[in-house]
Amino acid sequence: MPTWAERLLELLPDCYRLDDSRNELQALLAIIGPSLDEITGRILALPSLASVETCPGDFLPFLAGLVGVTYDPTLDPAPQRRAIREAIERYRRLGTLAGLQRDLQALGWQGTIIETHRQVLRLGTRGRLNRQKLPGTRYNLGIYGVTEVPASDQAIWLVLDQHHPAGTRRWTEDDTWLS
Repeated sequence: MPTWAERLLELLPDCYRLDDSRNELQALLAIIGPSLDEITGRILALPSLASVETCPGDFLPFLAGLVGVTYDPTLDPAPQRRAIREAIERYRRLGTLAGLQRDLQALGWQGTIIETHRQVLRLGTRGRLNRQKLPGTRYNLGIYGVTEVPASDQAIWLVLDQHHPAGTRRWTEDDTWLS
């Protein structure tokens, strides 16, 4: 890849290049070229700053702040890189059934999640379904049930709140509605 000094010299018209008998033009381009080469190198390195694996250690606190992870510069960066990577994966799956199951199982939860829309009898066309109220309070669109949730386990309730999509309702085994 040619340097910026070489590229700029090629872009100039022939009359300027041929008239440079004292090499003043090349001396000027030798001053400007390395600065442009350095700027180009930094621009090309920008995508590596957004990757947890390739970014320099000095940039890790910024990445941790973007994803909401507390970064401690006194600790080893390898586990902190892993925590940032896991926070990104958790954010990608936030509000999904897979993400909810993963976070609940990480807490030791052994229950099941019942997606009530799968138990609804389809009433024909989509337009008719949107205009009619489906039978029952549990078996409606936008509702899911969670079984085996102890009322005293605040960590599970916190996970349920984090994954709760807007406009949906949830219920537990003891028929308690949560919104």
